[in-house]
Amino acid sequence: MLKKLQVAFLICTLLSYAQAGTVVIGTASARGDMRVDSYMVKGNATLFDGSVVETGEATADLRLNKGTKIMLATSSRGTLYSDRLVLQQGESELTANSSFQLQANGVRVTPSEPNSHGVVSMTSGNTVEVAALTGSFGITNDQGVLLASVRPGLPLSFAMQAGGTASTTTVQGTISEVNGHFYLTDSTTKVRYEVTGSNLGKALGKTVKVTGTTTTSTAGGVSTAVIAVTSTQVLVAGVFTTTAVVIAGATAAAATGLGVGLYEVNKTTSPASR
Repeated sequence: MLKKLQVAFLICTLLSYAQAGTVVIGTASARGDMRVDSYMVKGNATLFDGSVVETGEATADLRLNKGTKIMLATSSRGTLYSDRLVLQQGESELTANSSFQLQANGVRVTPSEPNSHGVVSMTSGNTVEVAALTGSFGITNDQGVLLASVRPGLPLSFAMQAGGTASTTTVQGTISEVNGHFYLTDSTTKVRYEVTGSNLGKALGKTVKVTGTTTTSTAGGVSTAVIAVTSTQVLVAGVFTTTAVVIAGATAAAATGLGVGLYEVNKTTSPASR
């Protein structure tokens, strides 16, 4: 009889969530305490669309229904949806496919390959650092403009400019030409930008530093940054400096000291559930 009552209670609970429009998207577990939707939880919890997870001294493992795996580091906070994580504080380790996205401070991190595995951190000044461990990640801003392609061995950091507007742009890379259009492939972010201006043909195939302003061009639902070049400097082979790149309101630069291990866990293993 007790078992029947428990089943009936569970069914009623699930129905009440369904009627309220709340969808179960996965589970969270921690070897210690965490907060899920403002409730203190020790052990395991159910995640709903829009659940907020906060960690203290323990990390949290999040497993979503579509095979996405996320580890939130200690002292981290994020809001979970079926198709994205909005990281508001701390660091997360992500294994996912292109159907999932991590958002942090105006930067959107999307896996470019199946089961891409990487780390996304929010540091001082709301800078977002991204490192790929396996696979690769495309980095865009809120307008969908591609800022970088992050691959293993090339961590990058991103900082949104005030108001999200573009300022003077400086990019270093190689000039190429396709169907009468000139492009520059940035040596740091590995992103190709269209460039417009005079005498670009003389820089074909050379390593250059260009300065200009950006506009956004959208075709077929894809947004591209176009740099109106005001100055071009050809760089001598072997003499190449690292410069922050400002494209469509975000500064991108090589990241240093990015932590890629989130495996320090609280030794408490007592299971519990919400």
